[in-house]
Amino acid sequence: MMPYMCPCHYLYWKKYSQLCRVAICLCMVVLANKASAETMHAVTEPLAPVHFEKDGEIQGIATEIVRAIFAEAGLPVEFQIYPWNRAYQMALNSDNTFVYTINRTPQRESLFKWIGPILGKEVRFYKLRNRDDIEINSFADIKKYTTAVILGHSLIEKFLDQGFREGKELITTANKRVQMKVFLKGRADLITGNQFTILAALQSEGYTMDDIEPAYFISSGGYYLGANREVSDAIVEKLNRANDKIQHSGVVEKIIAKYM
Repeated sequence: MMPYMCPCHYLYWKKYSQLCRVAICLCMVVLANKASAETMHAVTEPLAPVHFEKDGEIQGIATEIVRAIFAEAGLPVEFQIYPWNRAYQMALNSDNTFVYTINRTPQRESLFKWIGPILGKEVRFYKLRNRDDIEINSFADIKKYTTAVILGHSLIEKFLDQGFREGKELITTANKRVQMKVFLKGRADLITGNQFTILAALQSEGYTMDDIEPAYFISSGGYYLGANREVSDAIVEKLNRANDKIQHSGVVEKIIAKYM
């Protein structure tokens, strides 16, 4: 049997309960707005023209796309640039941190929350045009040669799964610039790249696309923005909606044309 409560006490308790519910709802709204107002951090690596630093500012095709996505979502963001492994680990271990551009692979699927794809790409093996001795008719043929790759990039995982060996068929380098130098000096027979990165890397060494030619198609797909697992689902959903709008607005094409 419930204890007797006089009408005045009952009305007081009812009003108190309603005020508590209102206060809880207001706290939830404040916390949600605070999360949206917190500055996010987008980290990346030097990989022109997709992302690079010039005159103290982080620029590039993907940088401008990511900046547009956050602006569309109404979320503040700061950009930082580091070697790939450091940027990757920061996104894995730091709250409110995103890494771009990143390939979405089965091995990485559960490590991040995903926004994208933000930029389409086609990846190929390339050889020097004067290397008539290199003949590739199948993926298996690639094992006959050495390929310069970049430390920490997902392509290494793909190649290792196919039986390639680091220090044998794979020559691992620190970044795109070193990868290109190794290739151009003949220390590797092949180099990997896409339609954005291969041209900029060649030009930085005084070469052009006329000096190389595609040797074998690897894959087509897209670059993503990877979010730390602690980023709320609501923010990830908001960014994905913003990306969908950006992708269909003509903005991406204009950004690409600016750099290519």
